[in-house]
Order: sequence, then structure tokens, then C-alpha cells
Amino acid sequence: MSSYSPVPSDNLESIRDESSRSFKRLSSIRSRTTSNTKQVVTLIPQVKTVFTAVVLFLGVVVPLALKREASEARAACVILTTALLWMTEAIPLMITGFLPAVLFPLVGTMTTKEACSEYFNYVSMLMMGTFFVAEGVEACGLHRRIALAILSVLGRGEALLMLGSALCTWVLSMFMSNTATTAMMLPIVGAIIESLREVTLSVDNEVTKVKFEKDGVQLSTSVDIIKADGTKLDSKRFKWFCKGLLLSVPYGASIGGIATLTGTPPNLVLKSVFEKTFKEVPAEDQVINYQTWFLFAFPLSMILVFVAWVVLCVIYARRSLLNLVTLRLCCDKKGRNKEILKWNYVNKTIRKKYQELGNMRFPEIVLLLLAATLILMWLFRKVSWFNGWGTVHANWMNRTKPGTGEIVYFLEDAWVVVAISLLLFVIPNQNPLQGRWTRTPPEGVEKFTRFDRLLTIDTVMKKTPWDVLFILGGGYCIAEGCKISGLSLWIGEQFSFLQDSSKVVIALVVSAFVAVLTEFASNTASTTLLLPVLISLSNAIKVHPLYLMITGTISASLAFCLPSATGPNALVFSRKEIRVVDMIRTGVVMNILCVLVTVGATSSWVYSELNLEGFPCWADLNDTIHC
Repeated sequence: MSSYSPVPSDNLESIRDESSRSFKRLSSIRSRTTSNTKQVVTLIPQVKTVFTAVVLFLGVVVPLALKREASEARAACVILTTALLWMTEAIPLMITGFLPAVLFPLVGTMTTKEACSEYFNYVSMLMMGTFFVAEGVEACGLHRRIALAILSVLGRGEALLMLGSALCTWVLSMFMSNTATTAMMLPIVGAIIESLREVTLSVDNEVTKVKFEKDGVQLSTSVDIIKADGTKLDSKRFKWFCKGLLLSVPYGASIGGIATLTGTPPNLVLKSVFEKTFKEVPAEDQVINYQTWFLFAFPLSMILVFVAWVVLCVIYARRSLLNLVTLRLCCDKKGRNKEILKWNYVNKTIRKKYQELGNMRFPEIVLLLLAATLILMWLFRKVSWFNGWGTVHANWMNRTKPGTGEIVYFLEDAWVVVAISLLLFVIPNQNPLQGRWTRTPPEGVEKFTRFDRLLTIDTVMKKTPWDVLFILGGGYCIAEGCKISGLSLWIGEQFSFLQDSSKVVIALVVSAFVAVLTEFASNTASTTLLLPVLISLSNAIKVHPLYLMITGTISASLAFCLPSATGPNALVFSRKEIRVVDMIRTGVVMNILCVLVTVGATSSWVYSELNLEGFPCWADLNDTIHC
């Protein structure tokens, strides 16, 4: 039996003094750490300011110090200055987009009028009109109804739920901003995850009889195979599935933008740079419009979203994918019943959210009709196998280009979207014939009530990403500066040693390089900077310029690894379930597979559909006079 011996008072005081000194040392360490952290945080803007000042100083002084004849070197200095500020984001991307308009006239590459005229053109109107239509769809809530309708059909099983989430985002991002689509889908996916947590508690809270055998004697005991306190909810499989379901949203958004010409800004950068660089292209070779892009990019985008779904299922829902492939839900009858009950409950939750939307309202019906009209008019404006409505209008106007005799098309893709956008500012957001224009309106309804419109100027000013338009303008100015200064020809000469190399290998290298670059820089800025280089490379190795340009442009949308790569990635990373390691683990596999699929597509059906065989004479930057 142990006896208690009190601690001497001297020892007790010494212990207290030592504890007090330790606490003081710990407090001092914490205070120093906190002060150091604050100093680092406050130093970041200072470092950015100094870096910006140095880059701008060199970007102005170095070109002016060069000889007047070195126009290529002066243009290269301006482009490198813009590229550094774009990639580091030392100042906002939109502000950096104005630099070419300031520096090119300063170093004598372009006049001020030539530089400023590049900032708003036909492609800018096309993109702005697309923004307006997407904002109208978002304002009336039509996109949410479409997403819930797709999920209610496919929301049965982990693999199918991932497919439904990816498909919803994929479809909507073809016509809406990728970031806006992701921001809309994340609350829906979050509600589904919460429903799964609730249904796991309600369905799996049961006690079953499990038989054990000991020394040849069977013993029956009660075992709670799935604990009722929610331990199952924090299991690795559930957390793993939540990560895959959340990642399906940004992947679907990035891939969906590839399918249409207006789906993502890099696609329109390609169209503008191509048309500005090659102004003497015959009508039969002007293949970049909404219809032709959709015909070759939609199948590629569909394959890529399928690849993304398979990758996510293999990593995060392997068992569910195996059950789906083998056409069974679970191995045993009891487990199968549990799975059916669980996913019936989830599907019921999704349908309940859909029913809460009620019947389609007037603005949703109008927006659906206008969006469908817009897509159909884009697809059938100029068709090869019959006269589209654009061709009929051109024949009726009966005007041809002097010298060539080619018919002039007055109505282009931008006209269609601008016309539809104007209707959004005219049509009211409520049915004007529903009891308000009658002689005796219903009680509480004033006669001749003034309605709001489907889209208001306040909504446009707040939600339109104007910075994208100025970034694109800076890119157009850079492309024109490369051409005027002769920098494009100089770059092409440096790549002449690749003339005997395989074009597929070169396309593979280009695709991989762009996919890596866009992880660290804006995809719009990356495409803007690289397309003039790819044109010069095509001229050096004598391949059709669209072959490498399309490969590089599509690869700019394949940013899956880092949260800072795209807006959708950043939104998903803001949730606690996703870590950087998770994005890198899945993103590396996605990047490799998608690069291979993209190069395979551009080297096969895209190559034949757009007739990219050979090197056309109008693409020769050295001599286009004798074309």
C-alpha cells in the first residue's frame, strides 16, 4: 500500500517558476512568429510593386535603347513585358492587357490608332453577346432547372451521380461562363452530399445477426455492422466519393467550354488571331465559325468528359463503377436492398428540389426559346449541303467581292447573338397578357403595370466579365504587332530545324507544353501569347496553321491540377473536402489522357473534316503575293 507524501513548498515554488518561464518563452516565440507572418504578408504587395516597376522600366528602356532597324527585338521586349506581368499577375490582368496599346506606339511598332483599333472588334461583340444571353439564363434560373432535371434521371449510384454532375456542368458550360456554371452547381452537389449523410444514418442504422464459429460450435451474437453514431459517415469510402463528386464539377465545366466556339475565351482568341493574321484566306478555307467548330469539337468534348468520368470513378468510386459495368448494384441481396433504399432516397431528394421550382415560369420559357433559336441559327447559318439562312440572305443582297467574285455574307455569328441579346432588354419578365391588359384586372393588380425586362442594365454592368474583353483586346494587339514588326517571320526561322520532324510529335509537344503553362497562367493570356508563335512554327515546318493552333487552343482548357489554374478549380478548392494533393493526384492523370485524346482527335477527324492536308499558299508568311 502506497503512502502519500506532499511536495515540499520549495520544490513547488521552483516548479511554478519554471512553468512561468516556459510559458513566457512560448508566448515570446508565438509573438515573434505572428509578427514575422504579418511582415511577410505586408511585404507581398511591396514585392509586387517593385517587381512591376522593374519590369515596366526594362520594358520601356530596353526597346528604346535598341537600334531603329531592330523592330523585331523591340516588339519582343514589349511582348515579354506583357507576358511576365500576365503570368505573375503582379497587376490585374485587365490592366496588363492595356500595355500593348501603350508600349507598341512608344517603341515605334504600331501607331496609336492601329493599336487601339484592335481592342474591340467582331469577336469582342460575339463574346459580349454570349455573356448577355448567359446572364439572362442565370437571372431566370433556367440553368438550375436543367441541372436538377439531369440529376434526377442519373442520380442512382455513385458512378451515375458523378456522371450526372459532370454532364450537367458540361452542358451548361457550353453556353455559360465556366466559373458561373461551377458556382451554380456546387450548392446542388453540396445538398446531395448532405442527403447522403442523412440517408446513411436512417437506412444503415440496423442490427443484424452474424454467426461465429469457435471450436466447431456455431455461436450467434448481435453485431452492429454499421454503427448508428455516424462512424460510417466519416469512413474513407464516403470521403473519397465526396471528393470525386466535387471534382466532377470543374472538370465538366472546363471540358464543356471546348465544345462550342463561344464556350470559353481561348476559342474566340483563335478565331480572331487567325482572321487577322491571314486576311487573304479564300472563302472555302474560312472554316472557323460556330457550325464547323461545333461539328469537330463537340465529339472531342464528349469523349473528354467520358474520360474524366472514368478517371474519377476509377480513383474515387471503383466499386460502384464495377457494379455498373457488371449490371448489378451489390454482391448480396441485403447489400443490394440497402443500396436501392439509399439511392431512392437521394433521387427523391433531388426530385423534391426540382418540384420546389414549380412549373416553368414565363421568363424561363422565353429564355429557353431564345437560347434554342440562337443555337439553331448558329448551326444553320452557313451549311455546306444546302443553303443556310445566311446564304439565302447573301444571295438576296447579291453583292460580291471585287476581283474574286466571292459572295459577301452580311449576317455573321456575332449578328445573331447581338440580335437575341437586344430582345432580352425588350421582352418583359412577366407575361403581359395575363390579366393586366384586360378591362377589369384581378384584385391587387394595377392596370397597365410596368414590367422589368428579362435582362436589365444593372445586371449587365455587375455580372459581365468586362476584364476578359480587355485581355482579349491586348492579345489581338500583340498578334498584330508580331505581324507588323516581322517578329512572326523571325520566330519561324528559328524553328526551321523542325521541318523534317513528325507533325504529330510536334503537336504532342505543343499540347503538353500549353497544358502545363495554363496551370500557372490564365488560359486566355496563354493562348493569346502562344498563338502567334504557333503560326510561326507552322510556317517553319510547312503544316496547316490551324492544325497546331486548334491543338494549342483546346489544350489551354485542360487545366486540372492546381486550384489557381481556373476559376472552377478555385471554387471547388474553397470547400474543405478538397486538398491540393487530391487535385494534383487526379489532375496529372487527366492531363496526360486528355492531351493524348486531343492530339489524336486533331490528327484524325479534325484533320480530315477541316481539310488541313498540306500547306496552303495563303499561310506562307514569306510570300503571299503569288498565292
